[in-house]
Amino acid sequence: MPGRGTPETGRLCLSPDIAHTKSSQLFETERIVALISIVWAILLLLVQWYIAWGGGRIEFSAPSGRAISGIIYNFTIAMLPSHKESISKHPMKFVIGLLMHIGVFISIVKVLILLISPGTAPIIPNFISILLGISVICGFYLFVRRIITVDLRSMSVPDDYISILLTIGLMIMAIAHETGQILSGAFLIYASIIYFYMPLGKLKHVLFFFIARAEYGGRLGYRGVYPVHNSVKERSGG
Repeated sequence: MPGRGTPETGRLCLSPDIAHTKSSQLFETERIVALISIVWAILLLLVQWYIAWGGGRIEFSAPSGRAISGIIYNFTIAMLPSHKESISKHPMKFVIGLLMHIGVFISIVKVLILLISPGTAPIIPNFISILLGISVICGFYLFVRRIITVDLRSMSVPDDYISILLTIGLMIMAIAHETGQILSGAFLIYASIIYFYMPLGKLKHVLFFFIARAEYGGRLGYRGVYPVHNSVKERSGG
């Protein structure tokens, strides 16, 4: 028999095997929803990239350097605090933003692990939870700063607030899952909301940040401007 009623209530109680089967089926459904949301995000982001690219910018001048050298430089040396004025003048804001993005990265990795290997147990849950907690605090700081800073508030649109709240929520859900407060399926469903929204708002910078840096890094590398030390040597006759 699939189940039986308890003498006290007469309610139908599922056997452990049936309950486990239903739970597994529900989790598989949640995994499918998460996969669909990721496919949706990837496809729309690629379409937006293609539209924005428009066939690319044609270089008519002769190459003075290598595009790949410019790309590598733009993702390494050019990103160091000593090479970015905005970071060197505001180091604490840079650290806060970096810590928040580390938490987002960890949360995304957790989603991928659940999709690829659902039975994987947390390796260092306490350390991960603490790091995610710091990231959440940094996220809330950036959210409040956007509200109370006149210049930031004047240039902000609803999407700015929605995006940061969604990412803070993702990290909170990651902490809850890491500490066993919520099931894997609940975490995946929330992550699906992130992925469905990603191509529609500023969260799309998860892709366009890298595309933009690669694009202008390659262009400056082609022109011999990047890496910077090469152009400096040429100008100085070294």
